[in-house]
Amino acid sequence: MSDNVYVLGNTYAIPSRNEALKQVPWKLSVYAIIILAVSSCTLDAAEYVLPEVNIEGKQPADKTTDTVIGTKNVTTSSDIQLFDSAELISPYKAISREPGVDIRFNDPFGMDITHKIRGKSDRNIGETLEGLPLKGIGPGGGLSSMMDIENIKSITVEKGAVKADSGFGYGSDNGMVDMHMKAPSNELGVALKQSFGSDDFRKTYMRVDSGEVSDSAKFFFSASTSDADKWKGEGKGLDRQNLEFGAASTSDQAVQWELYGIYNDQQSHNYKGLTYEQSKNLSLYKKLDYDTTHPLSGSYYDYNRLDYETYAIFGKVEIPLSNDDALSFRPYFLNDKGTSWSSNTSGITQWLVDHDTYGMILEYANKIEDGKIKVGYWFQEDEPPGPPTTQKLRYLGTNAFNKWSRLVDPEDNSLFHAPYIAVEKAFDNTIVEAGVKYLWWSTPTLTAYNTAGIGDVSADEALSKATNKLFTLNSETYGIFLPNIGATHYLDDHSYLRANYGRNYNTPQYGLGGSILTIYNSTHNKALVQQMWSDLQPEESDNFDVGYGYATGAWKIDTTLFFSSVKNVAGNFYDPDINLVYSQNIAKARSFGAELASSYHLLENLDLTMALTYNQYEFTEDVQTTASKIIRSKGKQIPDVPKWFGNVSAVYDLYGYKLSPVLRYLGKRYAEIENNYSVDPYWLLDFSINKEYALGGKNKLELSLSAINLLNKEYISTISTEDTSDSTSNATYIVGAPRSIFFSIGYKY
Repeated sequence: MSDNVYVLGNTYAIPSRNEALKQVPWKLSVYAIIILAVSSCTLDAAEYVLPEVNIEGKQPADKTTDTVIGTKNVTTSSDIQLFDSAELISPYKAISREPGVDIRFNDPFGMDITHKIRGKSDRNIGETLEGLPLKGIGPGGGLSSMMDIENIKSITVEKGAVKADSGFGYGSDNGMVDMHMKAPSNELGVALKQSFGSDDFRKTYMRVDSGEVSDSAKFFFSASTSDADKWKGEGKGLDRQNLEFGAASTSDQAVQWELYGIYNDQQSHNYKGLTYEQSKNLSLYKKLDYDTTHPLSGSYYDYNRLDYETYAIFGKVEIPLSNDDALSFRPYFLNDKGTSWSSNTSGITQWLVDHDTYGMILEYANKIEDGKIKVGYWFQEDEPPGPPTTQKLRYLGTNAFNKWSRLVDPEDNSLFHAPYIAVEKAFDNTIVEAGVKYLWWSTPTLTAYNTAGIGDVSADEALSKATNKLFTLNSETYGIFLPNIGATHYLDDHSYLRANYGRNYNTPQYGLGGSILTIYNSTHNKALVQQMWSDLQPEESDNFDVGYGYATGAWKIDTTLFFSSVKNVAGNFYDPDINLVYSQNIAKARSFGAELASSYHLLENLDLTMALTYNQYEFTEDVQTTASKIIRSKGKQIPDVPKWFGNVSAVYDLYGYKLSPVLRYLGKRYAEIENNYSVDPYWLLDFSINKEYALGGKNKLELSLSAINLLNKEYISTISTEDTSDSTSNATYIVGAPRSIFFSIGYKY
C-alpha cells in the first residue's frame, strides 16, 4: 500500500478587531489604490515563497471529497461548458446536478429560479464571489445574474456545516454557493461568442486577455449584451448589459494580487403564478400571465417588473511573511441601484433601491507540522434594504404619483464583525479540522416618517422634507457562537470515512419589516413596535454529517447522512401577550436525510453520473397562527420541499461530439403545512451537444446546441408560500419553463 500526499489549500488569515473600521467610509477607488499599491512591493521572489502545507496520509487515488467540515461539491468550467454551453446566463444550472441541491427554473434562462439546499431556501443569501458576500438580502441584482458565467472558473457548493473561514454574509443556514473568477490568462487571448435561442434569445459575449505584460501584470476585459422575451405573456424575460475586468500579478512575483470589477444593468418583467385550482389544469392555464390590454387592471404586466444597476469591485493581496506564514487582505464594494414594481387593486408599488455594501477579510496563516492554523477577521457594513425602507404608491392607468407608502430613514448601517480561527492537522491516515467564529451583528436604527404633503421627489429629498416622526426602531446587536469540527479517515487508497458538526446562522426573517408600519398605524404604540422588533432573533442550526466514499479508476461513490436541528424559524405566528399575528422567529424545525453521488466510466467514450437525495424537513412542534387556530404541523413536510429528488446524466463522445443528456426527477411537494394537498412529481429531460474544432495554432471554433425540457413537460416548478401556511389559497403556483432550444458559436484564440 503506497502513501499519497494530501495538499491543503493556501488561504491565509490575520486577526484584527479594529473598531475604527465602523467609521471608515471605504469607496471603490480606495480599494483599487490599496491593492495596486501593495502589489507594487518588490520583495525578492527567491527569498519569500508562499508556503504549501504537505500532509502525509492515505486518500483514495480518485478522491471524491476535499473537505473535512460539511459536504462540498465543486462544479468546474468543463462541466459548465458541457451542460450549460449555449444559454450560459445563470450559474445555478451548473450546480443543479449536485446531490442535495434543488434548482427549479421558472424561465428558460435561469434568471428566475428557486434555489434550495437540503430543503432550505436561500432568501437571496448564501451566495459569495471568491468567498466575499457582495450581495445581501433585499431586492436588487443578485450574484446569480451579476456575472457572465463564461468568466466563472468553478462553483463550490457547501452543505451542512460551513467552515469558520467561509460562510460570510447574511446567512449560511441553507449552505453556501461560492463562485470563483476565471483569472487573467498568462497568454494573449481573445474569446468571441454568439448565442441564439427560443423566445428571441440573443447573447453576444467578448473577452480579451492581455497575457503577461512586462513580467509585472496581466489583464482581461469582457463585455456582453443579452436580450430575450418572456416565454409566456408580454414583456422582457431578459434585457442585460454586462462589463467586467480583471488584473492580477504574474506568477513569479512574491506578492500576489488580484483586482476585479463588474458592471451589470438588467431589466425583466415578472411571471404571474396560478391558483391551486388552475395548477391542476395546466393544459388550459399554463400560459396564463399578467393582463396586457387593460392598464387600469391591478394585474397589468408593465406594473410588475424589475430594473437594477450594479457596480462591484473586489480583490485580494497575499503577502508572504516567511516560508511558514503569510498575510492576505480581501476588500470588496458593491452598489445596487434600481426599482422594483408590483401592483394590485390598490395601485402600483414602486420600491426604490440604492444602497452600498463594503467590507473586507483579513487573514493570517501559519504552517505547523502536518497542518496549518488560520486566524482571521471579517468586517462588513451595508445600507438597507432589507428590511424594506422606501416605497411609493402610484395610480393604476396613469402611473401618476399617489403618495409615499413607506419612508424610512436608516440613521446608521448594518454592521458585521466576525473574528475566527481554524486549524487543520493530519494524524497519519486521519485529517482533523476544527474552527470557531463569533459573529457580532448590529441592525441599523430606522425612523419612519409621516409622508403627508411630500410629493414625487427622490428619496433623499423626501427625507429632507420629512419632519413628523412616527416611530424609531432602535438598533439591535446579536452575538452568535459558530463552532465546527470534523475528521476524515482514509481506510486505504480507495476509501474513507468522514464525520463533522457545525453551527450555521441566518439573519432574522424580516417579514415584520413590511407590516410594522401597518401595526403602528392601527395601535399608535411605539413601545409595542419596538418590542416586536427587538424580539426578532437570528435563525441558528446545528448540522451533522457522516459519510463514506469509495473510488477506483473506473467508478466512485460518495454517500452522506445528514441531520440539522433549527431554532428561531420564521413564520406568521400568534402572540397571545399582545393578541396579534405577525412575523416572528420562534419556531423549531429539523431536517434529516441522505445523499448519494456516483460516477462510472462505463466505456472509453462514455461517462455516467447520478445524484439522489432524500430529505425530510419538518417542524418539530405544532404552531399557532391565530387566537383560535393551532396548526398540526409537527412532523409534517414543509411546503414546496420534496422528499425525493435527483438526476442521472451522461457524457458520450461520438467522433468529437460531446452528447450530454440530463434526466431530472423532483418528487411530490405539498402546498400547505398539514400535507393535505400536493402537486405532482415530474421528470424533465435536458440535452446538449458540444463540438470543438481546431483551426490551427491556438485558434479554436466551438459549437453548442442545448435543449431545456426537451419533452416539453407541463409542470409546476415552484410553490411560493409561507412555511406555516395551512391553505392552498395562500400560495402562488409558478409554471416551469417549457421546451427551449439554444445554439451558440464561439471562437477562441
